[in-house]
Amino acid sequence: MTAFGVLLAISTFAACQESVSGLDHRIDGITYRVTSFAIADSFPVQLRISVEIENESTTSQSVTFPDGCVVLVRAYDGGTKPVWDMGLTVGCTQALVQVFLAPRESAEFHTGLVSAATILGDSLPNGEYRITAYLRPGQMVELDAGMANLAVP
Repeated sequence: MTAFGVLLAISTFAACQESVSGLDHRIDGITYRVTSFAIADSFPVQLRISVEIENESTTSQSVTFPDGCVVLVRAYDGGTKPVWDMGLTVGCTQALVQVFLAPRESAEFHTGLVSAATILGDSLPNGEYRITAYLRPGQMVELDAGMANLAVP
C-alpha cells in the first residue's frame, strides 16, 4: 500500500463510531459474530464490518467459503428484503477459502471499505439503513451489524 493509501485509511477511520450488535449465529459448533461495525465520519460515510468465526466444539472443524468474498454487506430500509446487496455488485476471486479451526480457535474476516455512495447509488434516498454482514459457508449466515445514517452529496 502506498504511503498516501495508508494515510487515507488512517484519517478515514480516525473519527469513527464503532458498535457491535452482539447477536451470534451458531451452525455445527461454529459461532459467527460481528466483532466490529465501524462507521467513518467522512462524507460520504464509509462502513467496515469485522466478523469472527469461532469453533466452540471439542473437535477440529473446517469451514469453506465459495469465493474470496468471505464477508459481504446488505442494507435494508426497514423492510425484510435488502435494498442493496454487495454480493450483486462486487467481483470476488473464484478460489475457495477454507478455514481450519482447532477447538476454541477463531478467525476474523473483514469487509473492505464500503461507501454510502456505493450503497445508495443513484436510486436509494439518503436516510437510516439497517446494515447486515453475511457469509456463505454452505448456507447463508446473516448477522445484524447495526444502523447507519447514509447520505451522499
